[in-house]
Amino acid sequence: MSKKILTAVMGTLLTISVAGCGDTLNNNQLNTQSDYKMTHAKRSLSTPFVDMFYGFRMMEKFIANEDYDAAKTLSRNLDDEFHDAILPSLIAKKGKTFAGGIDAKYDELTEAISQRNKAKSRKLIVENRKNLQKIAPMLGVSVISTK
Repeated sequence: MSKKILTAVMGTLLTISVAGCGDTLNNNQLNTQSDYKMTHAKRSLSTPFVDMFYGFRMMEKFIANEDYDAAKTLSRNLDDEFHDAILPSLIAKKGKTFAGGIDAKYDELTEAISQRNKAKSRKLIVENRKNLQKIAPMLGVSVISTK
């Protein structure tokens, strides 16, 4: 008789402990999913920054080789990526005036490349790279190396 009672008590304790663990597991899964969403959001913004920095390096090479057509095409593609991915977040975070100033400098770079102005293009690439380095932390993107 005592074995039946002991088995019933052990079964009840086991059921209660498993039920308690189930709630803990569900909470941990929810936390993990929200952590993933945050990292994914940051990751989605970091890709355009990486593309921009790489694009600036490529533009410098194209301009050094006086391949202004390739530099112009790359500049326009990166401008589209900047407008689609970075600019909306920057406007939301810092306002239209600040974001417009950053965008104007990039437009100035595209114009210098179109005019085949080597010195001005190089200067504006450096300036735009510094602008990206400045705004990346504002948008929660860490920039390790930009050269």
